[in-house]
Amino acid sequence: MAALRHQLRLLPRPFWVLVGATFVNRFGVFVVPFLALFITRNGNTAAQAGYAVAAYSLGGFGAAWLGGWLADRIGRNVTMAVSSLAGALCMLAMSQAVDWRALAVLAFITGAINEAGHPASAALVQDIVPPEQRVVAFAVQRFAVNLAWSLGPATAGILAEHASFFWLFVVDAFTSAVFGVIAWLFLPRGRRTDASQAGWGHAWASIRQNKPFLALFGACVCTAWIFRQTNTTFPLHFERNHLPLDWCGYVLALNGVMICLFEVPLAHAMRPWPVRGVLALGYILMGGSFLVFQAGGTITAFVLMMVIFTVGEMSAFSRQQAYAASMAPDDMRGRYVGFLSFAWCAGNTASSALGMPLYDRHPGILWAINAGLGIVAALLIFSSRKTPAA
Repeated sequence: MAALRHQLRLLPRPFWVLVGATFVNRFGVFVVPFLALFITRNGNTAAQAGYAVAAYSLGGFGAAWLGGWLADRIGRNVTMAVSSLAGALCMLAMSQAVDWRALAVLAFITGAINEAGHPASAALVQDIVPPEQRVVAFAVQRFAVNLAWSLGPATAGILAEHASFFWLFVVDAFTSAVFGVIAWLFLPRGRRTDASQAGWGHAWASIRQNKPFLALFGACVCTAWIFRQTNTTFPLHFERNHLPLDWCGYVLALNGVMICLFEVPLAHAMRPWPVRGVLALGYILMGGSFLVFQAGGTITAFVLMMVIFTVGEMSAFSRQQAYAASMAPDDMRGRYVGFLSFAWCAGNTASSALGMPLYDRHPGILWAINAGLGIVAALLIFSSRKTPAA
């Protein structure tokens, strides 16, 4: 523990400002976990809700391209601020839509704007934190995200059950705006690239020769599919089993509580472990956790599923970020993160558009597909012979 405390003291002050602002922003992510339920409660089918949620993910494709370029060109903090402030306005507009088609259009725009700040945030951590401290730094950042996640969904579930879905949008918009102001005023711009070298052509020439990074890209498509199921079919499965909605928020919050308690010390303890083995184990556990639903739909089953899923997530995700960072050239960090965001967008979009209609007809097949994709992700990580430092 003394070694861990020493590592934490070495992290720079701007990093802690980013962590605090991230906590505020992620606490207010009220809408995404309950968006599918909001849409079906307005008289739309589960399949239509899936298309609208997929539109949010589809917007992330534009965000990955634009956000990665802006992060390298105009600076990390400016990109995060503009994305968050504009995203707050879009979130309020989305609260007024009822028909799934209108919601799909607004969700696409909101996703494109909201997600544009992600490459800048990840690139800023790489800018201000030395390589040997990044595993712990990313674990700390995920601690903040998941502390917020342990509180946010539970609060959102209570609001949705006892007040109105409208307040989910209001709180989400407010916390996004707060993050934008903090990013603009208190965070550094980070590394910027000359205009002649900031285009995607230079980055793609580097990425297509980076076989381990492309293998990670494929693994991220698979894990994004799996992860999206916790925000789409998970709450629908809760409702289908006639369980109270506020308990859905509590079970989702369990994920954040476990990560807050265990991920930072776990990431520190696992630093000597082979990075690809840690990633593969995490991916398999995440996908396999959904097989618990084959045995039943009780509260106990949901809790057990979430415990297994979270152990896998803790094993993989903080190490995954440092692993990806180790492969990015210094002057292309924003675009590398942006390109990896394409993988998450692809997985999220497919998971929403295909997973929810499949759940409507054959949920058992969906759980098996999730488990299979975890295995595919693990195999992809082992498919590249070169292992970057992480």
